[in-house]
Amino acid sequence: MTRRSVVAYLGAVTSLLGLCNGTSVLAGPAGREIERLVVKIDEISGALRGELISVADWRAGIDDLTSRVSETELMQAIDFDRLASRIGFADLGVSTARIRFGAGQGRTLSFVPKLFAVDTGRSIIPHGHANMVSAHLPLTGAFRLRQYDQVSRDTQSLVVRPTVERRITAGDLSSIGEDEDNVHWFIAEEPSHTFDIIVTGLDDRTEHSYEIFNLDMEAAEVRTDGTMRVPRMSVADALNKYG
Repeated sequence: MTRRSVVAYLGAVTSLLGLCNGTSVLAGPAGREIERLVVKIDEISGALRGELISVADWRAGIDDLTSRVSETELMQAIDFDRLASRIGFADLGVSTARIRFGAGQGRTLSFVPKLFAVDTGRSIIPHGHANMVSAHLPLTGAFRLRQYDQVSRDTQSLVVRPTVERRITAGDLSSIGEDEDNVHWFIAEEPSHTFDIIVTGLDDRTEHSYEIFNLDMEAAEVRTDGTMRVPRMSVADALNKYG
């Protein structure tokens, strides 16, 4: 399915939240625009979990949908100032909060919306994933982003291939695939916040609804084919070294 067909699919799917509520979850013009965004993200994430579209389709659809709203509208809709003040910044790594878009939705969303807060010099530690995908939209600040394809993994390490190294600021969406760009590492260059869209449980035949593999990128073995074998780390060790 192409990006154009993903967008067409989204336009054709019934607005499930509207059926449940009959009214807007969020007040005002900006709120209604964000409600439409939430509905569409929910629909495309449900389609991914139901294997109606591919991960590549999901990534393209999320990119298109988030490009249609401003960060200001999104921040107003989630009451950003209150939420950011409540979670503050962590001494190591990140502070997070689940975002609630309103009490009357009437159904469980197919994705988890979260706010991440990362202070200057702190990072979302380098890590890879299994059985999940995610997208990350900076709302404030700036990051140095590195991403890698996940080529293979075992109990001790992941083999990865570098794909992305760039500076991102508000509005610069990034996302991960099942293998493509699956490993990422965000280093905050100033106090920063991201709106995260997380979808887990892509394969209900697996033991875990999702897995995260923290990585010691500085200890990577660079191989002749351009890939890197990177040791896995505990959360505590990764936070102490990279957080």
